[in-house]
Amino acid sequence: MVFGNLRTDFSSIIRFVKIAAMREDMFEVIIERPRWGSRMGHRRRARRMDPKVDVRRDPDGMPLQIGVGRWTRMGRGQKVLNENLAPLRRYLERQVNRPWDKVWSEISENLSASSTVQQHVRDHVGDFVAFRTYAREGKVFVSGRFGEDKSLSDSPYRLYVDPRTGLLRKNKYYESWEKKRRTVRAAAEKHRATRMREISPTVQAHRLDDNCWWEVHLAPIPTRIVTYPSPGGSRQYRVRDKFSDVVVSAKLTRLPIAELYGREEVYAVNKRQLSRREVADLPR
Repeated sequence: MVFGNLRTDFSSIIRFVKIAAMREDMFEVIIERPRWGSRMGHRRRARRMDPKVDVRRDPDGMPLQIGVGRWTRMGRGQKVLNENLAPLRRYLERQVNRPWDKVWSEISENLSASSTVQQHVRDHVGDFVAFRTYAREGKVFVSGRFGEDKSLSDSPYRLYVDPRTGLLRKNKYYESWEKKRRTVRAAAEKHRATRMREISPTVQAHRLDDNCWWEVHLAPIPTRIVTYPSPGGSRQYRVRDKFSDVVVSAKLTRLPIAELYGREEVYAVNKRQLSRREVADLPR
């Protein structure tokens, strides 16, 4: 009995540590970092559009016509929020298997809706938790912020409120953006292997849209350095020169150059259709 009570006491302690109370200064921890761009006082350092500077930097990059709305968006400073949301995410993940009503009550006790800053932090709870959920045909569906309904497996939320029990649960289908990028990259490489063979660093074989195999010779995209004056002295930027890709010009592909060749900063300068014997000898 003694050991059983000790085991029960230790489990209670562990559960208490796991379900830690929310920090009273949570909103201060989240917004403690300065806004990105807040120290860029000069209009050029703040990425505000300066036509004279932009023309010197890249004469071909300036739009011929531009609307007032777009000019306003391009011309204003780029100061944006820079919150540290990791503490809020860790807190919410520690509340898994607790009733969502109690979790939200605890959040409301420490983050007041009457404070603009604290209300902003409260709004970020919806970035991690899907609390507008319902069950249908044995599946859980999520109602997004803009009214769209998705199944839980297709939603981007780490956590969700179980509509049947009201408990906060982990979304077992959740995948981080980095994992999704790796999955997309792996799928792209697998698809590229079916239509491209790497012969050398500057020579590739491609099966293009005409369903024929072509030998393509690559070269670095030409660039040039543009210098323009600035308050702290002249600054230099490297910009692309004009170039013509022979594969794209011949309309043998609809893929972007970077996706077609598997890397950026190269383009095709020469192409040659391969014979059947040469296709049979290509590396697998």
